[in-house]
Amino acid sequence: MSPASAADYDLLAIGEVLVDLISERMVASLEEARSFRAFVGGQVANVARNVSLLGGRAAVVGCVGDDGFGRFIRRELNAVGVVTEYLRLVAGVPTTLSVITRHATTPDFLIFRGADTRLSPPQVPVEAIARSRVVHVSAFALSQEPSREAVLHALQQAREHACWTSLDPNYHPRLWAPDGEALEVLRHACTLVDLTKPSLDDCRRLFGPGLSPDACVDRFLEWGVGLVALTMGHRGALVALQSGERWPIPSHDVPVADVTGAGDAFWAGLILGLLDGLPPRRAGEFGQHVAEMKLRTFGPLDRLPDRRALYRQLWREVPPPSTPKDEGKRDDEART
Repeated sequence: MSPASAADYDLLAIGEVLVDLISERMVASLEEARSFRAFVGGQVANVARNVSLLGGRAAVVGCVGDDGFGRFIRRELNAVGVVTEYLRLVAGVPTTLSVITRHATTPDFLIFRGADTRLSPPQVPVEAIARSRVVHVSAFALSQEPSREAVLHALQQAREHACWTSLDPNYHPRLWAPDGEALEVLRHACTLVDLTKPSLDDCRRLFGPGLSPDACVDRFLEWGVGLVALTMGHRGALVALQSGERWPIPSHDVPVADVTGAGDAFWAGLILGLLDGLPPRRAGEFGQHVAEMKLRTFGPLDRLPDRRALYRQLWREVPPPSTPKDEGKRDDEART
């Protein structure tokens, strides 16, 4: 992993940028929803936002419409410190829109695809990848072309520039052609990925029902990912390495205002914890803690405490600043 002193960005998030319209009331399905609020959405955009709120440096690469929603996204990301110079406004194509129920478990949703799919390989800023510590992508952008080719190109470039790579396998069959290609595309992407965080719902949609959490983790390890964090809702999480080590991460009973974005909050805590030198188990605990803060909030988080204050809250200590030597050691461990 690149030393902090040589990087402009802790996280370069590539692909999935959209608007979430979330129902103001908790309802079981969209047919029961009557009013909605607009928020910045998209897995990678949410991770970048949360990284910035935790004091990290994040930038977003993607396409939005040259419309009110596209400008809303840019303004909202800028407001929390996310760099948007690589966010392109596309004329004639609307900003991608997700309509979601506010729910305590798995929400009902509809997706109206638009500008997010228009990201192409020439629009991937290789110079920004070279100045980043982590390049983060999701399965959402892999579901259509040309964004699929752009994301795979970005992962390859990240490998060539010695960046760490991460993939959220947020697979849903509604977003993919019904020809079974999703497994093969994700399998290929995972050969270029150091870190992934599937949810148990993702795994059930990808591999079918009935797999144990350990078996779900094993699927991604077999695909070559170095570190896997499986999130399981109220059952907590499971963090595993290629070396065979794995640790259960407990959850805590918290009041749930809205589940949308909790996994993205986990991602931000996990990535920054690893970048700060936390061992994988503690990085997973920190990710779980940030996710539980999100569960208490309707819509995305607006603010977060300094992450080192959160470390002290969790463990009464702060990890020492990482060094290039430490980062190289962690990178080797994650890749083995």
